[in-house]
Amino acid sequence: MKKILLINPSWRQHAYLKTKVKEATLSQPVLSLATIAAPLLPKHKVKILDLDLYENNDILQSVLNEFNPDYVGITGTTPFYNEMINISETIKNFNKNITVIVGGVHANALPDDFINKESVDIIVVGEGDFILNEIISKKIKDVKGVIWKHKNKIIRNPSRPFIEDLDKLPFPALNLFEIDKYKGSHLTGRAHPIAPIETSRGCPNNCVYCNKNIFKRVFRVKSPKRVVDEIEYILSLGYKELHIADDAFSTDIQRAKDICDEIINRNLKFHWSLFNGIRVDRLDLELLKKLKKSGCYQIAFGIESGNQKILDLINKGTTIIQIENAVKMSKEAGIETFGFFMFGLPGETEKTMRDTINFAKKLNLDIAKFVITIPYPGTELYNDLNKKGLIKKKDWSKYFMHSSDSRIFEHPNLKWETIEKYYKKSFREYYLRPAYIYKRLIRSIKKKEVLKDIRAFLKTKW
Repeated sequence: MKKILLINPSWRQHAYLKTKVKEATLSQPVLSLATIAAPLLPKHKVKILDLDLYENNDILQSVLNEFNPDYVGITGTTPFYNEMINISETIKNFNKNITVIVGGVHANALPDDFINKESVDIIVVGEGDFILNEIISKKIKDVKGVIWKHKNKIIRNPSRPFIEDLDKLPFPALNLFEIDKYKGSHLTGRAHPIAPIETSRGCPNNCVYCNKNIFKRVFRVKSPKRVVDEIEYILSLGYKELHIADDAFSTDIQRAKDICDEIINRNLKFHWSLFNGIRVDRLDLELLKKLKKSGCYQIAFGIESGNQKILDLINKGTTIIQIENAVKMSKEAGIETFGFFMFGLPGETEKTMRDTINFAKKLNLDIAKFVITIPYPGTELYNDLNKKGLIKKKDWSKYFMHSSDSRIFEHPNLKWETIEKYYKKSFREYYLRPAYIYKRLIRSIKKKEVLKDIRAFLKTKW
């Protein structure tokens, strides 16, 4: 029996807590680590360390001393690259014989960023559900989907095929997290602690700003029965609310309806949200009514822009009319609406950014989230800007959507100061409207959240 420590870097402190959206910061376990841990548990001892729950990384040293792992797996997105390297160096300083394994979207996009570091031994490329078991039990040269080092030589093994039947995956080991420590904002959930759940993988669409290095554009699903079995399991652990983590939950609209029906037929009562978003062209009123009846109280939409030309340039594949209809139907079904918007997209001008703010106000969503476009490695947007010499910084710690001072690329049409201006203006114009304030006040009174909303308002830097 081996001991495996799985680590998530501290992300909220850097990504959200010093930004305009700090009062709406989500706190929940990392699904990828729970998914990786599950297949290991029958044969090995596994511990998950979520550094996001601690104010500093001192806990890492304590856990290393106490647990003394044989293997350590680290995951993280692009902005946390430096922290992931620091963690790996801490591990090697503790014990150079520990095998350090890194995975995640940045490791898939730019694996050489990691494998060239002395503190990293193996990179996982693609799905990592069963790969740690193989790394432990097989010779590394026989494990598909890894990059590794042997006598200072980098070896890239053949790629790993997709898991064909997602129903055969074990339930994610969400019990390994310190559940009671996940206490998020009332703005991001109705009941805490919140757990993420995956019902499908992959997205068939091709938006230029999205990284599809791991799951690609191949849409694979868990059956409705399997999904609801997993829901019951997660609720039994003590989680009070679930957020769908899928990139494309309603790609198969009938399957989405069947999931709702299965929840209703089992008479399960819990709050859930499509927090990660669904497409405005992949829903109908029947689905929305079933979502509402099954306990889904909120739908997020990746709207991105209020200008049709920009939507076309980013390969969004949606129209202004579809967006308006989706929001209208959601309100008709009694579901809260949450919209994501981006500034600094390809082709963007001051007029198109003005269009986006005006469109958000016209939609009158319950929540609107505005971000500055970040060209993440592995995306078509990054590749295009990089080829043109417009990427000005490759300091990955600056790649935050809510950090207006990152200035990591040069926009062909706009000065960075102009993008910043509209980003800052968007929050003030949207949330300080008398109509929105009145609407929110009525909601707050009904939900008995007036004091919470006032505190959040006063803590926000407008």
